Amino acid sequence: MTEQYDFTLVAASYVVAVLASYSALYFGAQLASLERIKARVWLLLGALSMGSGVWVMHFVGMQAYVMPMEMSYDLAITVASWLAAVGTSGLALYIIGNKRAGAVHIIIGSLFMGGGIATMHYVGMAAMQMNPGMTYDPLLFAASLIIALGASAVALLICRSLQSVQGFKGIAFQFGAALIMGVAICGMHYTGMAAMIYPENALPAADNLLSGDWLGTPLALVSGALIFVALVVSGTDVKHRRNAAFLAQEQSERIERKALYDATTGLPNRASLANHMVMELARSEPDENAFAVIYLEVANYRDIPGEQAEGAMTAAANEVIKVIDEGSYLARYSPSAFVVVVDNAAHRQHEAMYERLRNLPARTEATSVMLNWRAGQSCFPDSGRNSRMLMRKAMKTSELATLGKPDLAGETDSRAPLGAAFLTEAGGA
Repeated sequence: MTEQYDFTLVAASYVVAVLASYSALYFGAQLASLERIKARVWLLLGALSMGSGVWVMHFVGMQAYVMPMEMSYDLAITVASWLAAVGTSGLALYIIGNKRAGAVHIIIGSLFMGGGIATMHYVGMAAMQMNPGMTYDPLLFAASLIIALGASAVALLICRSLQSVQGFKGIAFQFGAALIMGVAICGMHYTGMAAMIYPENALPAADNLLSGDWLGTPLALVSGALIFVALVVSGTDVKHRRNAAFLAQEQSERIERKALYDATTGLPNRASLANHMVMELARSEPDENAFAVIYLEVANYRDIPGEQAEGAMTAAANEVIKVIDEGSYLARYSPSAFVVVVDNAAHRQHEAMYERLRNLPARTEATSVMLNWRAGQSCFPDSGRNSRMLMRKAMKTSELATLGKPDLAGETDSRAPLGAAFLTEAGGA
């Protein structure tokens, strides 16, 4: 028989193959990240979408083949070809959906999927019962099997690699891969069609129950609509899961912020300071990075009316933020006190900051409350080699000095790297 094709239906078969491939890649890429029950549902959707899509593509391609007689098909064999397509697609997606899927899984999965596509194709061909029966060219038959296995391996490899790609980038990659897969599936189908050898004057069997008319464009439209609906539903589910993950992350960040940051001033709190001190001690060398801990306390905090206290401390925090150098670490240590951690405390670059600290305002623009500042310091490693010793020393020295007191002007402890009169070491005043 002379081979002729309706190229409109050939194009339609390619579109269906692309949709089927995209659905398989999409569902397969999501399986590893889903809970067990939902993964089973998605596996079923993926198997139905992929298997039905390839099956419909086959019969649309068959309808594109122009023959001198009306095509008809055996009902039971046609249904068997659909079951083969869906079943093997499901097995392949199940194998590749394993979180630890490797090269062996891809090989096994491609054997199932490629074998399923080929089985579906040739069982579907067998459904077109004819008298006398058709035969196949061995070389083209083998070529169609190789194309089916190779295309399946590529599809599953892409599916596995796309499991970690999310968002529009993942969709773009999946669609691009689906375009390639569509070419491969159609290539297998039309190679298999070219392998067919019809005897002269062959006629459809009289007991074929299915007319070829309903297996063409109508079935392609219905199948395409079903695949589209499945993708929309799954896409909505993915969006909901991403929103849920985003909300969970936000909640986690809120909990972390509550645990590590002061609710009033927004500064790191005592727990956060402890973590910072551990890291500071771990990376500091006694001879190279003698960092300082400056303890700043509002000495008259208890005298501030309760309704004004937090507002006053927020204003105080803002004043300290204004005067410390970039890179210095500021935390709220207690309701009445702040701590500044200064790297390379003896470096001359910090002298201006120490001067600004000596001149912290007693009254802020944001509140009329008078603030009575006092400060103390400790220095690593002279004052101590752990955070507890450093904090105790800084708090103790704060009892010996008050910011802005004239009688402390000019006093300097030579052992204190800060060289600030109001930040004297114990016993050095």
